[in-house]
Amino acid sequence: MPDSTFITVLGSSGCRYDYGNDTASYLINNKIIVDTGWNLVENILDLNLNPADFKTILFTHLHHDHYLALPQFLFYYLNEGRSLNELTFIGPGELNIILNLAMNFLQISRFYGNAGCPKCIEIKPGENITLDSLNLYIESHKSIHPVDGRYYNVTDMLTHKKTGFSGDTAYNPDETEFFKNCDLLIHECSLGGRHTGENMYLHSDAEEAAAVAAGAGVKALALVHYPAKIRTECFNAAKNKFDGQILMPVKGDIIEL
Repeated sequence: MPDSTFITVLGSSGCRYDYGNDTASYLINNKIIVDTGWNLVENILDLNLNPADFKTILFTHLHHDHYLALPQFLFYYLNEGRSLNELTFIGPGELNIILNLAMNFLQISRFYGNAGCPKCIEIKPGENITLDSLNLYIESHKSIHPVDGRYYNVTDMLTHKKTGFSGDTAYNPDETEFFKNCDLLIHECSLGGRHTGENMYLHSDAEEAAAVAAGAGVKALALVHYPAKIRTECFNAAKNKFDGQILMPVKGDIIEL
């Protein structure tokens, strides 16, 4: 799909394991990874792509289910004979901590003397980054979550298509303006269709995700980061708030903008 913008879904489930899916993680134009999920390497190999061809990972935040496969990815990369100096990771400030833990876990200095180290770029709330080599423009906003997180707009500078990634976040009125006129909004709904109880882990429900999509005037909404057993509940709840296209993607789906 060289003349289009497309999102490949590596997983769309929540933080608990759903057989046959992975937790929320994606590829943009098969060039950049967004969060690593649990099983990044196998997910990419399943697409007949080489994980070592990816040099950039964008992290929404650093909870386990969004970085757990990072050591796996680094290990694969090294065993392909590649230098970690080729890699660039972008995300909140905690990214350096998680990378160092992954490197120590793999005993990089012991077993890979000339391994190098990925470049970490902290993206602060409100900061924008242009990735010229990937023809992507990234805008960021602080999410509402127990750890420091970001939601992003990623614009393909060749097609001018814009994808919003909520990451994990409680509902925030700022989302409506931030995601304005996205071609696709990928939004979590960990709390199910409609949630009225405590929200101590600071997530969203499907009605809130749909309300953001409607207010922002997005063309399509993809609901993610929920257990498979509440798929229908989330879809029906979102229909109450958003008249546009609602997608319920799973691992292996490709969304073309």
